Amino acid sequence: MKKSLWLVLILLVVVTLLAVGCSRHPEGMKSLRWLTDAEKDEVIEIALNTREAKKAKQEYGVYQASLSWLAVRWGGSDYEGYWGLDYEWVDEEILPPPPDDMPPDIVFTPIPESAEFYSRVILRFGEPPQWQVSVAVNPDTGKVALVEENPSRTGPTPPE
Repeated sequence: MKKSLWLVLILLVVVTLLAVGCSRHPEGMKSLRWLTDAEKDEVIEIALNTREAKKAKQEYGVYQASLSWLAVRWGGSDYEGYWGLDYEWVDEEILPPPPDDMPPDIVFTPIPESAEFYSRVILRFGEPPQWQVSVAVNPDTGKVALVEENPSRTGPTPPE
């Protein structure tokens, strides 16, 4: 009796660990589309309710929000690569060829067909902006897929 109870407990622990370890990322959209004003407001509100944005808002008070898109190539629950896209690219070809005048030191990587798309809300906190929080949200589900934060850039990064 005790052996079977232990076996059941061990099996439950293994199943739980597998379920957690195999969790997938929040699903993204398969293509871009124009967002309604209500959807724009909603993804901004979702971004403002992330732990990182709440902390920055408490510290800096004032913020500015802007919208764009993020294409993400996933490998399980971690991203393998992502590409920032202008919001206006909804009606454009997503996989444009590299421009003829692209500097040779820039590596052009096309967006793979397997990429998923998210609204990217960029929140810049402070006046002038001091801190930036970028949040990728699926506007169809309201799920946050990716949050990044860093010092807000106000110009080119000086060479080291």
